[in-house]
Amino acid sequence: MKLKNVLMLSFVVFLWGSSFTLLKLGLEEIPPITLAFLRFSIVLPLLVAVIYHRSRSALSSALTDWKTFSILGLTGVTLYHVFQNLGLQLTTASSSSLIISASPVLIASLEHIYAKEKLGLRRIVGMMLSLLGAVLIIEPFEWSINPMEIIGDLLSVGAALCWACYSVLGRKAVANYGPELVTALAMVFGTLFLLPSAFVFERPVLPTSLWVWLLLLVLSLFCSGLAYLLWSRALEGVSATTAGIFLFLIPVISVSVAHFVLAEPIDILFAMGAALVMIGVAMAERT
Repeated sequence: MKLKNVLMLSFVVFLWGSSFTLLKLGLEEIPPITLAFLRFSIVLPLLVAVIYHRSRSALSSALTDWKTFSILGLTGVTLYHVFQNLGLQLTTASSSSLIISASPVLIASLEHIYAKEKLGLRRIVGMMLSLLGAVLIIEPFEWSINPMEIIGDLLSVGAALCWACYSVLGRKAVANYGPELVTALAMVFGTLFLLPSAFVFERPVLPTSLWVWLLLLVLSLFCSGLAYLLWSRALEGVSATTAGIFLFLIPVISVSVAHFVLAEPIDILFAMGAALVMIGVAMAERT
C-alpha cells in the first residue's frame, strides 16, 4: 500500500477513534438523531460550495444516479449515525468502539460476495489477530449482562453493518465520480433523511452552551467532513477490505484518548491488545 494511503487511513481512524468521547459528551445535551443532523448540516454547505465551484458539470451528471447516492447517504450517514448515537446512549463508548471496529470483518465478507475480492490466509489471520487485540483492549471480563446495554450493542452492530455497505458500494461510486463528489452527495442525501427523522422521533433542540457548539464543530469539520473525504480518497487506491482493516485501530485510539483526556487508566491488557492489533493490521494490509 502506498504511504499516502496509510497516512490518510491512519488519520481517519484517529479522528473516528477520538470521536467516541466527544459523542458521549454531546449526547448529554443533544438528542441522538438531532446530534447527527447538526453534525452534518454544519459542514454540508462548505462541501457543496466547493463541489459546485470545482465540478459543476460532473455534479449534474452524478445527480442522474441519485439512487446510488441515496443508498450511500442512507447507509453511511443516516442509519450509521442514528444507530451509533442511539447505541452510545445505552452502552459504553468502549463497547461501541469495539463493535464498530469489527467492521472490517463485515466489509471483507461483503466485498468477497459483492466484488469477488479474494481473502488470503495471511489477511484472515491478520484480521483475527486484530479483532482479538481489540477485545483485550476493552477488557471483556469486566462486562456485565444488562438488557439495555445489549440493545445498545445490537444498535452498534447495525452501525457496523451500515458502514460496511457504505464502504463496499462507495468504492465503485468513487471510481465513477471521484471522492469529493461521492462524499458531498452522500452527505446531502443522508442529511436530508436525518431531518424528518429528527422531528418524527425527537423534539429537536439546539445546544445552549458554547462548549457543545465547539464540540459540534470538531465533529462536523474534522470527524465528518475531512474524515469522510479522506476515506473516499483512500478507496481510490485500495479495496474496501484493505481500508477497513485500519478500523481495528479505533479501540486503541479511543481508549488512549480517554486515558489522556479523561485520565482513565490503562493496563497490561491494553498493551497486549494494542500490540496484537498493530501486528494484525500490518499482516493484513500487506497482503
